[in-house]
Amino acid sequence: MLRNLLFIGALAAAVLWRDTVRANEVPAYLWITAGLVGTCCAAVFLVCAVQLGSFRRACPIRESDPIDPSTPVGLQLATEVADRLDSGNVLAYGHAYYCGMGLTKDGDAYIYSVVEDGEVITPRSAEEFARVVEVAGGKLFKSRSEFVEWLSRQTDSSLRGDGNQNITLERLRFFASSSSMKRPTIGTR
Repeated sequence: MLRNLLFIGALAAAVLWRDTVRANEVPAYLWITAGLVGTCCAAVFLVCAVQLGSFRRACPIRESDPIDPSTPVGLQLATEVADRLDSGNVLAYGHAYYCGMGLTKDGDAYIYSVVEDGEVITPRSAEEFARVVEVAGGKLFKSRSEFVEWLSRQTDSSLRGDGNQNITLERLRFFASSSSMKRPTIGTR
């Protein structure tokens, strides 16, 4: 990449040097400097455009049509999400304060709950979890089959949660297709 940029710069300098010999009003070094700066800016723009295009192609989200908010998750994706939860992964944003809704597994139970400070609120904090169930619609599933059945029927609209940072079909697809690295545990509640 750097070799190409140097080649473009040298070519531009040669062309500009030839033209500056004819232009007596402006010193040659100004023409060369302006040409090199312009060439470098154009090259950087092209490099960024190519990298952005390759990033979009490498994104692990499955290709699909725009998602209708009433499209159900489906049995296959729900099973893949359960597999990821079984391997110790957590679907949750991790930052300070309210982080939307998330999915986790605690023992044999699957939990759909509010995420606070990057941690899904679980039954271990019974008082908070009761508030989650009452206010935000959190759910506790005692078996994998019960969880998969419930998740397979959900849609973007039904998983909307309380405003932002929702669980969406796109986010579930990304979660299911991501690498199997476990999310680091940051303390317990």
